[in-house]
Amino acid sequence: MDTSVQYMGRTIKSPVIAGSCGKTANTDNIKRLEDAGVGAVILKSLFEEQITQEISNNVWSAQNSGEMIEAYNYIAQHTKHNQLDNYLELIRKAKQSVQIPVIASINCVSANEWLQFAQNIHQAGADGIELNMFIMPSNVNISADEVEQVYENTIQILKRAVPSLPISLKISSYSASLAKLCQKLSWLGISTLSIFNRFIEHDIDVESQTVKPINIFSNETDIYNTIRWTAILSKLVNCPLTAGGGVHKEDDVIKLLLAGANTVQVASALYQDNDFSFITKAQKRLEEWMEKNSYKHLSDFRGRLSIDKNSTVSTFYRVQYMKYYAGIE
Repeated sequence: MDTSVQYMGRTIKSPVIAGSCGKTANTDNIKRLEDAGVGAVILKSLFEEQITQEISNNVWSAQNSGEMIEAYNYIAQHTKHNQLDNYLELIRKAKQSVQIPVIASINCVSANEWLQFAQNIHQAGADGIELNMFIMPSNVNISADEVEQVYENTIQILKRAVPSLPISLKISSYSASLAKLCQKLSWLGISTLSIFNRFIEHDIDVESQTVKPINIFSNETDIYNTIRWTAILSKLVNCPLTAGGGVHKEDDVIKLLLAGANTVQVASALYQDNDFSFITKAQKRLEEWMEKNSYKHLSDFRGRLSIDKNSTVSTFYRVQYMKYYAGIE
């Protein structure tokens, strides 16, 4: 069975990709992921806030220790470069350690910090960059058009900075017109569109009256929203689609491929064991399923259940409760 597929300009042997997470933050794990059979690896994201917060902390420490104000800019620049240098070193070591594509990941809310860094990522040897973006639509003074413009500006700036570096855009499902936005962004020359961002949810502790994060990992039920939007978007966008979010079972990979994904990102499932056996099991299950159904290539069945080929397409669109459909009194 041939499970190879094109991903960000490279042919990879498996459509299963290790998504950006803590497990992709060191070369030992990256080598083990390659041994497990993963097609590509996306490094743990470098957050824009991570850099700016550390700068703020260091400047605050300098201020309280009595250092001169003239040193503030130096401290801020040193902190930023130290963070970026560490990330570039991870890219270089990963590329020396494995043969699979190594994709850098930047989690940002603007284009301000990343112009020069994108060039450095390319020089360090990264095979591409995943631009992980999300702007919480909570500011009543910012219109939907303005939010979308941030996405467009960031992509265009990075493409001008490093024209030869493939860009994957990872977005959330928070949009008043998600299908239209995805289609629009896919025409900007990105190599792949990745759905969806994984967010940490929050709860309130009534005893301490504090907010606390919960559900760091995805839930198995998250896959259903990913399936729906994969089926809807796969034939609408002008680039390959990478799907992820809620992938916890081996069959989830097959489901997303049937819905129209070219590749499938796995993150939370990597924490199920220490040897990343989920990757091996998912690949084996895919090959066995393909053989059982007489599929020789992924293209033989990919998108078979996308919206333009599914006879029950209305089930993907209808999300409100339907008494006759649910069968529950």
